[in-house]
Amino acid sequence: MVTDFSNFTSVDTVALYTDEYLLQQIAAGDRDAFSTLYNRYWDELFTTAAKVLRGTEEAEDVLQDVFLSFWKRRNELNINGSLAAYLHTSVRYKAIHYIEKNITRRDYLALLTNVAVETLPPDSELQLQFKEVQQLISNAVAEMPPKMQEVYKLSRQQYLSHQEIADKLGISAETVKKHIQHALAMIKTALSKSSVPVSVLLGCLFK
Repeated sequence: MVTDFSNFTSVDTVALYTDEYLLQQIAAGDRDAFSTLYNRYWDELFTTAAKVLRGTEEAEDVLQDVFLSFWKRRNELNINGSLAAYLHTSVRYKAIHYIEKNITRRDYLALLTNVAVETLPPDSELQLQFKEVQQLISNAVAEMPPKMQEVYKLSRQQYLSHQEIADKLGISAETVKKHIQHALAMIKTALSKSSVPVSVLLGCLFK
């Protein structure tokens, strides 16, 4: 269930107080001050999270976690410097944690390697490592049985839902789900052969 912190107070009050004042009030348990802070930074933090996660639903989940943690830890926070920088860093770390936790299920590693190969200097050691990971994924897909490979590509390359794939191929949505689960298991096995730690990949892309 998503908590709507913005309802605690009017959005019109967002620009009336400094961050320092809001932090003092939040530490004292002022929910209106917290809501003002929430409204002030939601849009830009959402953009940061969505850029990292490549998805709006995931970005909303991450922001809810960040703000909920912020509120629960309001008496322990010791923020030196910019509050905006602190929040953006918190969102990036939370997004990276989300990716690491869900990396096989959502194929984020394949996405990250594609982004890296397109953006890193062509002769960099890191790009060569990313290309190695790309090749492992491509090899795993090539070794899949024909139907599994077709289902996987429709899901990951054409972004069709399970039901859309089922309708297109004349099979059940449950069969589609099983094909994708087995395909991801094969990719996970292939990626286990990579010498590039996931944390390094993420850190280099989103630092």
